[in-house]
Amino acid sequence: MTNKQYCDVLNWALAQGYLKGRTGAVWTGADYLYSGDDLQPLLFIFYVDCNIQYSMGVFAPKTCSGGTPYSTSNPMDMHPVLDVSWYGAVAFCNWLSEMEGLRSCYDMTTAGWPLVVAPPNSGGYRLPTEAEWERAAAWDGSKHWIYGFMSDSPKGKDRYNYAYTSENGSANYVNPLGLTGKPYTSPVGWFNGVNVSPFGNIITVNSVSPVGAYDMSGNVWEWCGDWYSGTYYSGESMTNPTGPNTGSYRAIRGGCWSVNNALCRTARRDLGGPAGASEDLGFRLARTP
Repeated sequence: MTNKQYCDVLNWALAQGYLKGRTGAVWTGADYLYSGDDLQPLLFIFYVDCNIQYSMGVFAPKTCSGGTPYSTSNPMDMHPVLDVSWYGAVAFCNWLSEMEGLRSCYDMTTAGWPLVVAPPNSGGYRLPTEAEWERAAAWDGSKHWIYGFMSDSPKGKDRYNYAYTSENGSANYVNPLGLTGKPYTSPVGWFNGVNVSPFGNIITVNSVSPVGAYDMSGNVWEWCGDWYSGTYYSGESMTNPTGPNTGSYRAIRGGCWSVNNALCRTARRDLGGPAGASEDLGFRLARTP
């Protein structure tokens, strides 16, 4: 999900009175964003690396400098939303569903915001399960690819956005737009075989997953719907599992712009507290029609 998409839903939610401050009062622009009956944090809008701003009563994406020779003005509208918690991703799912007249999949009136419309039941938007995420990222019907652009090779500054070690041993970033400050994200779907990265003049390769999804490896980590368990998938045969019933952390997948290629493998699993957020963590949607 992009900054623009998130802003569009936030502006709608603001008009509905759904956005609150940390005390439960109606949000007035002076606090981080909260919602739900148990007041969970959504978006840490005052983090310096958050690419969404609020001005004159409207949420809008920021603009950042970058490109050779660092003079290009880059709108962040098509870059992935960051500094969003698991709750912020879930609220987006419910509110977008409501906007489109679909059944909401999460109960934001109950602590922890449980999933009440789980696959294979038909409903609105939700976060993908880990199983759905990995299926979309890696499985082509006969082979499980190691990286989310149908490749088993970790190489590819022209294929995905990650961090790497330079020949002199220093840390470096693909940073395809040459942004002058972190986060070094790229626009969603940048590696499409058409775009040329202005920073380094690198021609991109069309880098879709087996189902045609972009950025399944690198750019940003992505929240999944499941509770995280390090042993959940050990030694058991499962068909379309939906994860543990309880937990303390939520699963995240895919790697990001700030980690090396080993952490961008499609089978790599990680975790995060559902109320937390960071400059390299976003989300994508799933839906069972």
